[in-house]
This record gives sequence, structure tokens and C-alpha cells, in this order.
Amino acid sequence: MFPTLNYLINYLFGTSLSFNFPPTFGFMVALAFLSAAWVLSSELKRKEKIGFVKSVQKKIWIGKPASQWELISNGLLGFVIGFKIIGVIMDTALFKQNPQAYLLSSHGSLVGGLVVGGIFAYLKYREKEKTKLEEPREETITIRPYQLVGNITMMAALWGIIGAKVFHNLEYWNHFIADPIGSLVSASGLTFYGGLIGGFFGVWWYVRRHNIALMHIADAVAPGLILAYGVGRIGCLLAGDGDWGVINSAYRINEDRTYIVAEKDSIIPDLQKIALAGQPNYVYYGNSIEEARHIYYKKPAILGFVPDAFFAFDFPHNVNEEGVLITGCQGQYCNRLPLPVFPTALYETLMALMIFLILWLIRNRIKSAGMIFSLFLIFNGIERLLIEQIRVNSTYNIFGFHITQAELISSSLILIGLIGVLTVGKIQNKLLKL
Repeated sequence: MFPTLNYLINYLFGTSLSFNFPPTFGFMVALAFLSAAWVLSSELKRKEKIGFVKSVQKKIWIGKPASQWELISNGLLGFVIGFKIIGVIMDTALFKQNPQAYLLSSHGSLVGGLVVGGIFAYLKYREKEKTKLEEPREETITIRPYQLVGNITMMAALWGIIGAKVFHNLEYWNHFIADPIGSLVSASGLTFYGGLIGGFFGVWWYVRRHNIALMHIADAVAPGLILAYGVGRIGCLLAGDGDWGVINSAYRINEDRTYIVAEKDSIIPDLQKIALAGQPNYVYYGNSIEEARHIYYKKPAILGFVPDAFFAFDFPHNVNEEGVLITGCQGQYCNRLPLPVFPTALYETLMALMIFLILWLIRNRIKSAGMIFSLFLIFNGIERLLIEQIRVNSTYNIFGFHITQAELISSSLILIGLIGVLTVGKIQNKLLKL
């Protein structure tokens, strides 16, 4: 696995970089947002061309000097950047120990922050002075929908991350109570559906301010959302962030990376050995070894050309540092799972790319606003509902049924999507006014 980008670079190019930064998952999340922004921009241009969305008029002031808020906000941005960057330069050894923890800590350079903050504020002041007029004037400018993509992406990212964190901590409430600060600042622990819900409301608020029909925006962003989901899951797979499935008890993996087919009745004795060795309970994902979640599934003969890792993987060097120590490895990220699990992030990546392709191919044929988004809800809901059957997640006990948060939400999304498909044509005019 590649917990940070230098691990991936070293693997691909045979280098020996030791600077553990940036996190691979964070890098892929950034790519996910960029891919969604590209799709949204392309779709808004297409929708504007065929008349589904229109430009908006906005009044702005020309020639005003920098306001106090502009100077303060730019100064604060510069302070944060200078505080951390100069701090890294002044104390590189501390940063190398754990870059992520350093960036989220109070460590930094106060002098560096003040200097860079002052420079940022001054640059904003000079920028405004160059265009200042003796008598500022108000002008009306035309904003085309695709020009708002950057702001829409930022709103989706900000509120999506907040929503993802909130829903993750609701799902793992006991972990949150035990370590609230650690749970909030950890780069892992992001729930997709929380991000979807949070991002949806953030974008809705923004597009309403610009008088753009929500349903057309939803249709435009739907293919990008599922593409971003697939790209994000690549990050989960590469980093080994815990988004994996239950144990595949048909296989064992030796430290030399060779696969061995196990007997069906060997899982309990193996789990008992792992427990006696002092491994944490996450190994068998249950209240007891007998309740261990596992599926015995050997690779079908017809898929003999597919690598065994497609069906069972132990995530060596995973970013969560879960499992047993890898012999000969020193430093961070030296663990692997003692028993292989289903790499569900890989399955979700493939399904997400398939859904993206379907939505992308049919988007030109569908004219009713909200239909593409409704189909996205159905496809994504089905995909996640299926994957939850072999995925490790915390469950809620509802009337004796153990249901995961994702199962509840994905089922609701399928229902909402079906209602949308059946009714979107009838209520299209009302939806366009939202």
C-alpha cells in the first residue's frame, strides 16, 4: 500500500524518497474534486448551449479601495500559510515524523506567520490601489453558469467534508466520545453519504443565490459525483484506509506475498491463534471469534487470469497501521492484516466508473430536469447496498435488525430516485423554480 505519495513514487520509479507527504488518500480526494469540477463545467456549457441554463446578471463595484474585511481575510490566510511553511523550514525533523499531525497541530513559526500575513494584506492593498477610482461606480456583469464551477466545487468540498466527518462520527460514536479531537482532525474517517448530503445543501444554498435551477445543476453534477466517488475509492485502495470488506477465509497470505488456499474449517483456529497473540478485536469484526464475519470464496476457474489480490488482500503498509508487524520493516506504516479481506474499494471503483459511463452516454437523450440525478441516486444506492453485504461497518440495532448507516441511506436514495424517475416529468415546472 502507499500511505503517502512518496511510497507510490518509490514503487513506480525505484526511488528511495523518505519524505512521508502528502497523504495518498488526500491527493486522490483532490483529484476527485477536480474531476467532478471538469465534468460539471462541461455539462453546464452543454446545458447553456441548448438553453437549459442561462447566464445571470450581477452588480459589482469598480474602483473601491480594499475593505477591512479583505485586508483581514488575506492577512489571516497569509498568517496560516506562513505559520506552517516557515515552521516546517525551521523544524523539518519534527515535520518529517508525522506531517499530517504537524499540520493539524499548534506547531509553527509565529514570526513567519506575521511576516507572510503582512505581505498578503499588503499585496491585496496594492492590488486594489491600482484600480481605485476617485468615484467608484457600480457595473452589471454577466456570469455564465460554468464560470461558477470553481465556487460550486469549493462549496461542495467544504460542506462535503464537514458532512462526511459528522456522519462518520455519528456512525462510530463510541470512538468519537473516546477521542473527540483526534476523530475530528484525522484525515481518515470520511463517510461518502455524509459528504453527499453536506455538499448537496451547500451547493443548493449557493446556486439559489445565483438563480440557477437546482435540478439542472443536480443533473449536471451527477456524472461528476459518481466519477469523483470512483477516484476517491482509488485513494482508499491505495492508502489502505480501512474501507475494506470482511475476511475472505478461503485464502492466507504469507509474508513473501504468496497465496495459499485454506480449508473451510480453518478460520476459527486461525482466529484463535491471532487472538492469543494479542491482536486487537478488529481482526474478526465481531463480539467474539465465533461471530467473526467471513466468507469462504475461492476465485472461479473462469477468472484464473485475474490476480488473487482481487479477491483477498492484506493491505501491507496500510495508512491506519492496523494488523501485525511486517518482518524487517521499521518506522511508520509497517503493518498488514493477519487475515486477507475483500478489497471492496476496488469493486466500488469499478462500479462507479461503470455508472459514470452509463450516465455520460445517456445524458444527451434525456431532457427532463432531475432525471439524470434520479438515476444517479438509484445506481449509487444499489451499488452501495450491494457492497455493504461484504463490507466492514458499524451497525445500528433497529428493532432487532443490525443495519449499517450506509444501508439506511442507500435504501433511502434508491426510494427517492425511483420516486424521481416516476414523477419528474409531472412536476418538472415546479422543480425548475427551486
